[in-house]
Amino acid sequence: MMRTMLLVAALLAPAVAAAQTANVGRARLDLVGQAPSACVISAPTAASGSNATFAEAGAQRGEIDITELADPRTAVPKPAAINLALPVICNAAHQVVISTANGGLSRVGVAAGSPEVNGFRQFVPYQLSASWAGQSANAASRVGPTITIKSSDGAAGQLSLVVQVPGGGDPLVAGAYGDQVVIQLQVAS
Repeated sequence: MMRTMLLVAALLAPAVAAAQTANVGRARLDLVGQAPSACVISAPTAASGSNATFAEAGAQRGEIDITELADPRTAVPKPAAINLALPVICNAAHQVVISTANGGLSRVGVAAGSPEVNGFRQFVPYQLSASWAGQSANAASRVGPTITIKSSDGAAGQLSLVVQVPGGGDPLVAGAYGDQVVIQLQVAS
C-alpha cells in the first residue's frame, strides 16, 4: 500500500508543478513629458512713490509719471521716487536684465546727453535699484544693460524695482522729458 501511495504522489507531482508554472504576460508603458523653460513678468503695481505715480498701460507696459519734474519757480529738478512690484515666475536658471533707452530722462526731441543750453540742462540721470530671488543690485541709469541679476535656479515672487530721480543741480530747459526702462527675463543657456 505504501508503494501505491508513493507511485500516486510521484504521478501527481509533475501535474501540480505544471499548474504552478503557468506563463505570465508582462508589458511596460513609459510615461514621458517635458516642461519647457518659461519666464513670465506680469503687470507691475506701485508699492510706494514720492512725487511719482504709476499707471498700467497693458499687460507688458506701464508708465511712471513724475508729478513735478522741476520746481515751477526755479526750473531746478525736484526729487522723485517710485517702488514697483512685478510678479515674476521663471522655472529655470535665468537672469534679470534691466536697461534704459536714453540712459536718463532726456528732453523729448533732443539727443540723449545733449549739452546744456545757456546754463540749462536737457538731461537728468536717475538711480535704479532691483531686488530679486534674494539678490539686490543698483546702478546709475545709462544706455544699455544697467543691472543684471543672475539666478542659478528657478524662482517665483515679486521683483522689486525702485527708480529714484535726484533733485537739485542746474535748472532744466522747459519741455517734456522721457526714457524707457526695459526689464527682461532671460533663460540661462
